[in-house]
Amino acid sequence: MHKRMLYISVYDPHVPYTGAGVRGGEFVTNLAKRFHIDLIYLEGSGHPGDALLEDKFEWRVEGVDSKIKLPFSMRSYFIASQQMLLEAENLLSQKKHDVILTDYGLSAIYGLKLQKKYNIPFVYCSHNIEFRQYLGKAKQDKRRYLFVPYVYWYEKKGVKKCDLLVPISEQDADFYTRWKSRDRMHVVPQCFNEKIFNPYYDPPKNDPKIVLFYGNYNISTNRDAVYAARDKVVDQVVAQYHNVKFQFIGANPPKDIDHPNMEFLGFVEHLEDNLKKCDVMISPILQGWGMPTKVIESLACGKPIIATEPASRAVPKKYRTLKVVDIENFADAIVEALKADKPCDASDFELLKQEYTWAGALDKLANRIEGILK
Repeated sequence: MHKRMLYISVYDPHVPYTGAGVRGGEFVTNLAKRFHIDLIYLEGSGHPGDALLEDKFEWRVEGVDSKIKLPFSMRSYFIASQQMLLEAENLLSQKKHDVILTDYGLSAIYGLKLQKKYNIPFVYCSHNIEFRQYLGKAKQDKRRYLFVPYVYWYEKKGVKKCDLLVPISEQDADFYTRWKSRDRMHVVPQCFNEKIFNPYYDPPKNDPKIVLFYGNYNISTNRDAVYAARDKVVDQVVAQYHNVKFQFIGANPPKDIDHPNMEFLGFVEHLEDNLKKCDVMISPILQGWGMPTKVIESLACGKPIIATEPASRAVPKKYRTLKVVDIENFADAIVEALKADKPCDASDFELLKQEYTWAGALDKLANRIEGILK
């Protein structure tokens, strides 16, 4: 008989606003194959939700027993939501849950409170080392510094007290060993859905050539990558490929860039279509942690990928189509990839599937969660 899980998410797992949304939808849907899930989540992803996108992506979360959507507010996301805690307690009093899973950032707050009150095992999914993310983002938004002690305290306590910690990379797990034994962690990297992201399509024959970057530009690291491309990359590539198009996909693009070779397409519903149509995928991100969704998805589609070291963090460098260079050598690497003219190479796909499919990774996580419930 399936166990029952209360799944608490501080973002919307339906809409892939960011890599967190991609991850959340796969976590909920795949774990629902092994658990009866009651889902509570906040709208949006660190910002208010979009009703139109919520309707379009409703299909991404399947198989759950119930869903409760709570309105986004700055206080709910950056401090805590009393309503989320009340809704969780109401569900726990109505049904017998075997485990609580809290997903992302400050979600550990709810796990800690509910674990103590109801004596139920609690799993904490960490997408980043959260206090370190706040320190990085505070360089652009000084208000973040005010939250660092608060985030640090709850993250540390959540890591120490949870029954199972789910880091996103081996590097993050190594960091967390200062607070928790490694044998009480289970790493789930950012993965891909092989039915959507794969190299089995007709390679594009573009004229002009298309170089692609994508991400949510509300995230400072993605926004800074666009400026780095403009300032250090685009003109150098244009010098050899005069009509090349640098396409940037994602919500909230910068408004202060006007360059004839740079196109901003906004949020697209089927990202995989644009990814498969490009000639080269780039990720000129200059800082960051965690596990890069865009690199894994691009590898799965067989794309030549030019990435900085921070952009390719936590991804093994054994894949043929991934080239890691510093930003000063980015343009040369793009030109080399364009000249090679191989916009789809399936040689890495079978190796990638061994480690990075959502179905396989989350089946292993389900086994581990069931193990702590025996």
